[in-house]
Order: sequence, then C-alpha cells, then structure tokens
Amino acid sequence: MNKPFYKKWWFILIITFIVIGAIGTTMIGDDQKTSEKELKEKNDTIVIDMKAANDTSIPLEERIAKIATDLFGTTTTDGRDRDIRVESMGDTYYLKLMIDDSITKKKKLNDAQQNTVKLLKILKDVEDMGNIHINWQDHFKDDYGNPTTGSAMTTVIKKTDMDKIDLANFQASDLKKIASYYYST
Repeated sequence: MNKPFYKKWWFILIITFIVIGAIGTTMIGDDQKTSEKELKEKNDTIVIDMKAANDTSIPLEERIAKIATDLFGTTTTDGRDRDIRVESMGDTYYLKLMIDDSITKKKKLNDAQQNTVKLLKILKDVEDMGNIHINWQDHFKDDYGNPTTGSAMTTVIKKTDMDKIDLANFQASDLKKIASYYYST
C-alpha cells in the first residue's frame, strides 16, 4: 500500500520541478528581452548633422524644426501628431510641439524637461542660435469634459544663459532655476 503512495509523491515532485524550471526559464527569457530592449534604447543615439544645423542658407526656424523632428519624431508615443512649429521674433525662436503621453503628470513633466535638455544640447552648438522659447503642448479637458490643447511646460532660455550651461553636468530639473521664464501645469 505504501509503494503506490511513493510513486505518486515522486511523480508530483518531478512535475513540480518541471513546472518551476519552465517558469524560471520564461522569466529569465523575459529579463533578457528587457535587457536587450534597454541596451537597444541606450545604443540608439540620434546623430544630428551639425553641418546642416549650421547651414545659414536655410532659415534657422527650419533648422530648429528639423532638429526637433530628428530628436522626437513626428508623432507622440500615443500616436498623436507632434505638430512641431517654429516661429521667430527678432533673436527669439518660438518652438511649440506636443508632449509625449505618460502614465502620470509628474512623469510627463519629467519627460518634457529631459527632452528640453536633449534639445538644448544640440541648439547650444548651432552658431547663429538666439534665445529659445520652448512650449510643450498637451491635450487637456475643461470642466465640462471638452478637449482643448494648452501649454504643459514652457521655458525660455536666453542664448547667454544657454552658453553658460555645462550640459554634461546639468540636471533637467534645474531648468526652472536657470530659465528666464519657466511654467508647468
């Protein structure tokens, strides 16, 4: 009578090890996929053609729009049109573009700050760059639930301040400290 009980016990034990081994292999495979994805994102550095960015035969507004398009693409992470627009008034260039969607408002603001610093790293090396006014737009709802587009984060950086920034050591959260104007919702 004890012999069949042990056979069942060994059978259950072997099946348990097989299932645990299969789950462990699947989890390791998922971790490797995540690591490969993270590695790919780190290696996908965007190269901006600085010769074209400094080509003064092309209006600076067009060059800024091209740089923003190269950095952020023409659509947001949720598939909306990025709607990149650049206008100038004197030596100030107004860049308006849609922000990427994020799970939280804080993450969205952090992403906008990080992307602003990425953009400043490139614009700092554009020889005829002036002051830059960057306005990240987002979709909001009014009190009645109607969709509207408005400013999620706006920052104005003067050329003289941009030249002072050591972007290798600059924290994106410090934008509000050095900006001539900074606003976020």
